[in-house]
Amino acid sequence: MMYVLIAVFVVVMAAALVVLLGMAIGAFSAMFTGMRDDLRARRSDARSQSDNPMASRAPAASSADPLGDLADTLRLAQARRWESCQTIRERLNGDSPTTQSDAGGFIVLALDIWRGLPVEAGDAGPDDAAGRVRRHEPDAGELDHFSSDPVGQIAWTTAAVADRISDLPAWRLDFFDRHSVRVDLGGEVTAIANAAVGLRDQFVLLGDAPSGHLAADPDVISTFAEKSVLLSGRLDELVRRLEAFAGYEQIVAQIQHRQEKQAWLDRVGGIDDFEHVVATEWDRAEADRVRHMADESDVLASIYLDEIAPLAKSLKRR
Repeated sequence: MMYVLIAVFVVVMAAALVVLLGMAIGAFSAMFTGMRDDLRARRSDARSQSDNPMASRAPAASSADPLGDLADTLRLAQARRWESCQTIRERLNGDSPTTQSDAGGFIVLALDIWRGLPVEAGDAGPDDAAGRVRRHEPDAGELDHFSSDPVGQIAWTTAAVADRISDLPAWRLDFFDRHSVRVDLGGEVTAIANAAVGLRDQFVLLGDAPSGHLAADPDVISTFAEKSVLLSGRLDELVRRLEAFAGYEQIVAQIQHRQEKQAWLDRVGGIDDFEHVVATEWDRAEADRVRHMADESDVLASIYLDEIAPLAKSLKRR
């Protein structure tokens, strides 16, 4: 009987320990799950703020000068976009800057869209845009105004990237088609240029900051701030798309460099190393032989001129 009681006690204690262990594991699991979810939420918030800096930099509603804060925020955003476009341009130009008269077909295509001229479907093709017939020859003033506009600069830089890609001989390789990695240059230029035109018109519709009694209306101020931040965010994303396109150009340029390197190696590969090593040794041996013959000639000449010739001359006199 005693053994039965002990066995029952042991079983009950084991069951209690199992239950307590399960409760502890559940509590720890819930605690760590909560910590993990909280960490993920914080990371998500940080990522969203990083992806949309305008959202975190929008002027506070309680600011003493909300329009002034908004103007500062928009100026900083525009400065970032301008710097990004300038960085891409400087890399494209390198040591030989492109003059305005050298505008390629894609720049002319983007300018036509910017000016509202009709663009035929064939003009936006990957191979037609760069060599399409120009309906007008843009002057330097048009291109300067286009490339320096806060919104137009994005379309201009995109077109410059497309022109650079189309000029690379590697772009004509079937590699891009065979692996389905060829970007539609004309389509990309057309899409970004149309987006830039739409945003330009939206900024015109929004107009300048409210003034007069409108500047004292909270609804007007908040609406103007929201629309301004929204449009500025669109421009930010358009610049990110341009940066991705410029990164694609760098990949094409690297392929071009590799192609040139391989062509150089193939060209110099026609030089037979073994043949030239053998020929070099033969030339070295011939040089030694000729040098040895020269030394012998010098010795023999000395003997003949210094000894034999005088002796022969004296014998002849006798």
